[in-house]
Amino acid sequence: MIDPKQLTCAVIGAGRMGVRHVQAAKQLGMQVVGIMDVVAETAKAACKSEGLPESAAFNDAREMLARTRPQAVVVATTAPSHCDLVIAAADAGTRYILCEKPLASSLEEADRMLAACERAGAQLAVNHQMRFMPNYFRVKALIGTERIGPLVAVQVAGSNFGLAMNGSHYFEMFRYMTGRDIHAVQAWFDDVRLTNPRGPQFDDRAGQVRATTADGSSLFMDFSAGAGHGLQCTYICRYAQITVDELAGEIRITARKDEYRELPTTRYGMPADIERIAIEPVEVVAPTISLWKAMLSGETFPQGRDAGLHALRCLVAAHASHARQGSAVALADTALSPSQHFDWA
Repeated sequence: MIDPKQLTCAVIGAGRMGVRHVQAAKQLGMQVVGIMDVVAETAKAACKSEGLPESAAFNDAREMLARTRPQAVVVATTAPSHCDLVIAAADAGTRYILCEKPLASSLEEADRMLAACERAGAQLAVNHQMRFMPNYFRVKALIGTERIGPLVAVQVAGSNFGLAMNGSHYFEMFRYMTGRDIHAVQAWFDDVRLTNPRGPQFDDRAGQVRATTADGSSLFMDFSAGAGHGLQCTYICRYAQITVDELAGEIRITARKDEYRELPTTRYGMPADIERIAIEPVEVVAPTISLWKAMLSGETFPQGRDAGLHALRCLVAAHASHARQGSAVALADTALSPSQHFDWA
C-alpha cells in the first residue's frame, strides 16, 4: 500500500463537500498543500477552518497545480468543470485523482477525461463510495445467505433527491449489490422543475427510474418532485426483505421463519422473524477515507472507467428513455449521443 502520509494533496472546490474531502485527506495523514475555489474568500475560509495557512488558498486551479505539484488531487466542484479539472490534474503529473459525481456532463467529456488519465498514468476514482458505507456493505453480507436468499429487486424511496445528484449513487449501489452492470434503463420524469439548491444554472430531474440487469434483477427509484422527506432502500430477496432507513440509521430485516422457507413464493404471507439493527447514519468522511485506502492499496475501488462511466451512461440512458415516453434504453445503445450536454450540478 502507498503510505498516504507520503503524499501531498490538493482539493479543488471548497464548498460543503470540498471541506469534507480536506478532512478526509488530513485524517489519512496526507499533507494538504492547497485548497482552491473560484471564490477566493471561500478558499481562505476553508484553510482557516481546517488549520491551514492562508498561503494554501488559491482561486485558480492551474496555478495551484503548477505551484504545489500535488501527488493527489480531489475535484470537488460541480459537474460542468470536472472534465477540464481532471485533465489539468493529469497533465500536471498528479498520480491519484478523486472526482466527485457525476463523472462528467457528457459521455464525450468522460472519454476525454479517461484518455488523459490513462495517457498520464494517473489513477482516476469517482466518489461513488457506497461500498464503504455500513448501510450497504452490511446488507451485501446478508444477501445470498441461507436465511435471506438471492436478491430479486431493490426499491429506493428517495424523496426529491435529483437523478444526477443522488440517483447516480444508486446506479452504483445496484452494480455493487448485484455484481453486474445495468443492462437497460427506463425513466419517467416529472413535469414540475424546482430550482436546484446548487444554483438556477443547474437542472436535475425528479421522477421515477427503473433499471434492470441482463438476468432480470431490477432497481426502482422514486424521487418525485412532490416528495420532501426520507430516504429508504428496500432489498427484496427470495426469503426476506431488508429495509434500510439511511437517514435514521436502521436496518429492518423481515425473514420467513425457518420452517416456511422453502414454500413457494406465492405463500408470501407466512410468519416471519423481525430483526432491527442500529447503524451509523449516513456520513461521507469515513467512506471517503476507505475509498482512498482501497485505491492506494490496489484493492477494488470505484474507478472512472467502471463505476463512473457506468453511472454516467445510466443517467444519459434515463434521459433518452424519458424522451422516448419511458421505453427501455440499453446502455450499449449506439443512439446515445456522446456529445449531448446536461446541466447537472
